[in-house]
Amino acid sequence: MAAKRTLGVLVLSIFGLSLYASDIPVSVENSGSKEVDALVVQLVSTRPAPHPSGYDEMTAADYMALPYMTAQVSNAIVRLKAMGPAIFPALVTHLRDDRYSFSDIIAAWDNLKVRDAVVEVLCDGHYMFSGYKFRDTPSGTVFYLSFGHYLHAKEPAKWAQWAKAKSRLAILNDFIDWCISKEEERGFTDENQRNKLLARYAKAREEVRKEYSEKVPSADRDARNRKKTDKK
Repeated sequence: MAAKRTLGVLVLSIFGLSLYASDIPVSVENSGSKEVDALVVQLVSTRPAPHPSGYDEMTAADYMALPYMTAQVSNAIVRLKAMGPAIFPALVTHLRDDRYSFSDIIAAWDNLKVRDAVVEVLCDGHYMFSGYKFRDTPSGTVFYLSFGHYLHAKEPAKWAQWAKAKSRLAILNDFIDWCISKEEERGFTDENQRNKLLARYAKAREEVRKEYSEKVPSADRDARNRKKTDKK
């Protein structure tokens, strides 16, 4: 009887806590832009991750579901991208948000945060151009250079003020320029390695040039994308 009573109290306590928790609305840091903040709230997933980070027993269904994200998160990313670089000063405020947003597979299952979704918007899906996970240098092994590394080096708040008036193409070219500069600093094992890596960045530059046609100004393209999103 005592055990049943204890269990009943426990169930009621848990039920009461869940009611209390459900009354707390999801909020984000105030960036100064209500429109941006309202969309960043939607980057917080309402569905838990199915696996822990590092999980490596994925099934075919897991791969088919990638990236694993809710429609709410996906739509928020699309809308934020469509708003263009002008929102970057407000958006970088949320680079500290560590709540779960979506999942993807790199070497293993990876549960990504709201801050990762923010970087996805900032880089417009171009997270890296190096083509390697790690490489040898005269001083040892180094890992790939990412947009996150670039952002950290530039200091997010300062970078966002610079980027807000730039086109997506100009931003990505600056990222590529930074990567090449860092690769030169790291050094190369031989001229062959150097030539291959620089050729890879040259190819990446040409690919983004084609993607972001100079015939369509960035602001016009972003406005056009926003109209398409609003119709959905």
